[in-house]
Amino acid sequence: MIISSAPTRIDLAGGTLDIWPLYLFFDNPPTLNAAINLYARVELQPRRDKKLIVQSRDLGIRARFSSLDRLPDTHPLILILKLLRFYRPQTGLELVTDCQAPAGSGIGGSSALNIALNGALNRLTGRGYSRAQMIEIAKNIETQVIQVPAGNQDYYAAMYGGVQAVQPGPLKIESKKIKLDLADWTSRFVLCFTGKPRQSGINNWAVTKQALDENVKVRNNLSKIARIAKTMEQELRRGRFHRFAALFAEEWQVRKSLAPGIRTAGIDRLIRVARRQGALAAKVCGAGGGGCVAFYVNPGQKQRVMFALTQNGGRVLDFKFVARGLRVCQAPSR
Repeated sequence: MIISSAPTRIDLAGGTLDIWPLYLFFDNPPTLNAAINLYARVELQPRRDKKLIVQSRDLGIRARFSSLDRLPDTHPLILILKLLRFYRPQTGLELVTDCQAPAGSGIGGSSALNIALNGALNRLTGRGYSRAQMIEIAKNIETQVIQVPAGNQDYYAAMYGGVQAVQPGPLKIESKKIKLDLADWTSRFVLCFTGKPRQSGINNWAVTKQALDENVKVRNNLSKIARIAKTMEQELRRGRFHRFAALFAEEWQVRKSLAPGIRTAGIDRLIRVARRQGALAAKVCGAGGGGCVAFYVNPGQKQRVMFALTQNGGRVLDFKFVARGLRVCQAPSR
């Protein structure tokens, strides 16, 4: 059996600008994020026949196919099926997936699953793709699934872990780690699921189209987000954390003006509740419209903020920031 897992993430600044070609218009700003221990996990067991049995535990879906050539073109588990088509394993298999991130939470669950699947299938088939190549495969296949351009940041968080700046350039995209005390960083964040799934592909694509059409307001806001991301990276690398809260809050103030639907009444209410209990700043995770909100707090006020959010209908997610990225290992057969 092959077991593969990859972390999800909290994005800190620069999201949406990780979509090609937007970053090229704004002097290649970084996207900053931090991996968390809500993992996407894959268990893969080869079979002696050609049958493919695919199960998603978190979605409660199980499907059986007689062979690789009998996979359908549409299916609730189409991301998995497309990856199976790409890697073309020579035997049948049983493949079980599970993701600890709530569906539609905006913390990169589908991308983490994509990376974990690539890791498992790359090991099974012996293709020998590098980590950089698996990121390209994951991004391109997910774009086929969601039918709008996919950003880059989530794949890097899932692949490499830690706190990082995903840095695009004319030649390639690089992942540059930012060294932080992850235990201390964990004590300063609260992650709350609003209960409403977000639609990141729609929100991000709306922003991308308007930027390509040279919408002045959208371009100005994206320029501000680019500046915030560059400044935040510099401050974190220099250990000047006292400015982080203001930059984190400013990113949200600009982001919620990008497109209708990024902010919701529910998101605004939870942020107000948390600020009354001492939260220093808050920002939606991912493209908005629902999903999770990340709150930056003083460690001594974390429990108060968590309690208030829970009392007001939020679902606080227990997490830690982690240094690890994709892991693939062999396990004894069941």
